[in-house]
Amino acid sequence: MLDLSPDREVKQWLTAFDDAITRADFDAVAQLFLPQAFWRDLAALTWNIVTVEGRNAIRDLAETCIPRTAPRSWRVVGAAQSREDAVQAIVTFETEAARCHAVIRLKNGRCWTLMTAAAELKGFEESCGVRRPRGAPDRYHRGRKSWARQRAQDVWELGITHQPYCLIVGAGHCGLALAARLKQLGVPTLMIDKRERPSDGWRDRHDNLSLHSPSWFDHMPYLPYPENWPLHPSKDQFANWLDAYATVMELDIWPKSECLNADFDLAADEWRVQVLRDGKATELRPKQLVFATGLVGKPTIPDLPGKHIFRGEQRHASSPPRDGSYAGCDCVVIGAGTTAHDISAELWEAGARVTMIQRSPTIVVRHEQVLAGIAALYGDEARAAGMTTETADLLFASLPHRVEVEMHQRLTAQIKDQDAPFYEKLRNAGFLLTFGEDGAGILPQILRNPSGYYMDVGASELIIDGRIKVKAGVGVKRLTERTVILTDDTELAADVVVYATGFEIAPAPRMLSGTMATKVGRLWGLGSGLRNDPGPWEGELRNICKPTAQRGLWFHSNGVAGSRFYSRILALQIKARQVGLPTPVYPVSEPAAGYIQHG
Repeated sequence: MLDLSPDREVKQWLTAFDDAITRADFDAVAQLFLPQAFWRDLAALTWNIVTVEGRNAIRDLAETCIPRTAPRSWRVVGAAQSREDAVQAIVTFETEAARCHAVIRLKNGRCWTLMTAAAELKGFEESCGVRRPRGAPDRYHRGRKSWARQRAQDVWELGITHQPYCLIVGAGHCGLALAARLKQLGVPTLMIDKRERPSDGWRDRHDNLSLHSPSWFDHMPYLPYPENWPLHPSKDQFANWLDAYATVMELDIWPKSECLNADFDLAADEWRVQVLRDGKATELRPKQLVFATGLVGKPTIPDLPGKHIFRGEQRHASSPPRDGSYAGCDCVVIGAGTTAHDISAELWEAGARVTMIQRSPTIVVRHEQVLAGIAALYGDEARAAGMTTETADLLFASLPHRVEVEMHQRLTAQIKDQDAPFYEKLRNAGFLLTFGEDGAGILPQILRNPSGYYMDVGASELIIDGRIKVKAGVGVKRLTERTVILTDDTELAADVVVYATGFEIAPAPRMLSGTMATKVGRLWGLGSGLRNDPGPWEGELRNICKPTAQRGLWFHSNGVAGSRFYSRILALQIKARQVGLPTPVYPVSEPAAGYIQHG
């Protein structure tokens, strides 16, 4: 095997793999993998998002899923490449229902990681490219409506004279991305959002917020930003973009509409969703219900003694600041994660004296390190060399999370060494640092427990220079009329107290019944067994973009780039159910067996 070129090594493996599949020799399939190999499937064979580890689990997936999906026609796309100690290739294949992509990594002739992902359903392709709608009519006829009149009629009728097949609660970037995918697949979809303008969820954040991820990475499906778009758009620019996106993509949204309650009608095989629309009660009856409301619930505000007598301004970080100047004010920010850093820097820019209260250590990584890590796939140079967003997304998703964690442990160790002077200066300023319970840094932290980290875009410099003060390893004991008393009895003058203390994370939205919420279980997290991510290990985000234990119930939550990719995986699962394709889910957990096995 060592004498083969990467292309020949991949083609030889694929030939053996296809032969074993054709013969239904699942022992032979398993032997083509390393003992500690990984197979990650994104709705191509399993109608699920699942990673299996080790030969026994791989054999079970193959024996269960291959006979009913019939994967075939494996073809390498482009040239295979040697990457460190592995050979990597992108592959296309098809099943009975779908056209798919795969990413294969081989070591010494055996498969180390295999990722298979559905790309489109046969006969139900997106109305894009060569399948785009004509627009202008083939011929004139009497009574034809203009595009504007037809669009206005469609908007008025959906949810009134006919029901959406899919209802999405929440019209932020995740809801919009999924709705856009479903629109191209011809799935009648309605979004509801309690805000007058759903994008105000971004506008209402602190004034100087900018997106921390670069615009060549964080953009929506179908419609990337123009080439002159800033690398880090402001939150108001992004909000404007979301409004424009909804308009251009012709997405259907009911604003000022709150989901009050959702029950599944088993007899009718549909949801009964009670909605308060602009003050009036109505009922929607979709077949599929998606919550795209994010992971957070109510703001977490500590119940501190003395809160009621404090005479200054108190607010949670999610609340808008007061009108007027903060120049010369003493401001205490409780918390030391991303929002705490952003608000502290914003208050300092406004002329305030700022003290950050850091109760526990924080993961900090310099912005330049994060950019370097993703630029190889998504950056301007990568695009100039021919890399597409679709290929970059596929490669980004191809690593199993366990491998991803191990990779980030190595990267974090390198960053600690490279940026040792930076971290020493932070420590000298009194800031408490961590690199994660297992030393894996920011990305695994986000996947397991999205809090307690900061990608430095400048606030760390203010801390190092002493322009933002830090009191670390302490909490708040109580408030007085004009001060904050810490647990070490330090007394800080305070005109303003900002609680950057995060949000509640509920297992499921409150509008679902307690029984249903219990059945569904936790959202997010990998089952790492670390803080706020209890085991057992699942290897995939719990209940995100995959079938849940409740028929017709889905959750979509991710960053902008993650939503761009996984919205397609979720949309294909929903479309398959709309058109009646068999969607047997693998594996079927005990609580879910009666609900998802038949889609």
